[in-house]
Amino acid sequence: MLLSMEEVETTLQPADAYAPMPEAEAETGAGAGAEPSAKRRGLPFRRSHPYYVGFVGGLGVIICYYLAEAIRVVTTELILILIALLIAVGLNPLVEKLTARGMRRGLAVLVVAGGGLLLIAAFITAIAQPLATQTSGLIEAMPKRLESLEKNPSIASLDQKYNVVGRLQTMFSGADTAQVIAGSILGFGEFLVTSIFETFTVIVMTVYFLSSLPAIRGASLRLVPASRRSRVALLSDGVLERMGGYVSGAAIVASLAGLAAFLMLGVLQVEFLLPLALLIALTDLIPLVGATIGALVVTMIVFLDSPAKALAAGLFFIVYQQFENFVIYPRVMSRTVDVPPMVAVIAALIGAALLGVVGALLAIPLAAGAIYLFREVVQPRQDAM
Repeated sequence: MLLSMEEVETTLQPADAYAPMPEAEAETGAGAGAEPSAKRRGLPFRRSHPYYVGFVGGLGVIICYYLAEAIRVVTTELILILIALLIAVGLNPLVEKLTARGMRRGLAVLVVAGGGLLLIAAFITAIAQPLATQTSGLIEAMPKRLESLEKNPSIASLDQKYNVVGRLQTMFSGADTAQVIAGSILGFGEFLVTSIFETFTVIVMTVYFLSSLPAIRGASLRLVPASRRSRVALLSDGVLERMGGYVSGAAIVASLAGLAAFLMLGVLQVEFLLPLALLIALTDLIPLVGATIGALVVTMIVFLDSPAKALAAGLFFIVYQQFENFVIYPRVMSRTVDVPPMVAVIAALIGAALLGVVGALLAIPLAAGAIYLFREVVQPRQDAM
């Protein structure tokens, strides 16, 4: 016995997949003499159906995968944006001081950004030629200074066992400045172009964030319910103040460390004092271990010139780091939230594991903002219980 098409469809589909047809619609269709199937509406698809769950779940997995791949591809750009945002937050207090005196924000941003660019340009112009000359001279002088170490009996005995001096001489003898920095002339050119482009991107994004910071903050607050908007505004101001204060404070501390190293190396009459002082300033920006690493590297380079000068430089760095940790750092950071040492260690380790040195640099100000939120939001609730 053959079944009709309608009976076949009714047999194949489960009974709970159909929604009951309204009685009024059924009566209207029957009264008009029309076929019931002609007046039947589309049947709703159950969200608990296995096919629906599987399709939507698979589609969600695919979308998440491609989103993760997209984020991985643009990781460098996201880091540049985050760096520009932190720099803008650090410069924002200067803009706020100018606007408080009656200056328009656009003009205040122009003054702060233009002044910063002029300082950077003057600094680069003043040190570019001496830095290039002294860096090249330092690299070229390395083989001769390593040869002088062979005259030391203790070092000579170690060299006979491990051939340390010979390996270092081989590394420096055929190297020029570009090869040391990037590995090859082509690599150095690519590194230089990439660095210039990234620096220009950070500068442009910093100016944009600095001029649009109130608008960005206002647009972000509109995403918050009106009943909580004032509280969130106060918290966001506190977070930005702490993060900006840490960024500017770290720059001041690093600059003082570089200046102190420059003066000390000048007193010791070290030949290549400018690149060594810059090395101290740059490594001092790295949380926790940066100052120690910079001091060890500079002391080892000075040791190639004179062991007595290296001893004096090492003692200076030990005393100065204690002075920096207990006098300079607390005074500079007195107006910002102080990050506990353990939190700073954990944040720096996690940041370094995720993004390397850049991650370690960004982790501390982010941790400062997180600590402020914890003290203002979580801790009062815990104390009230």
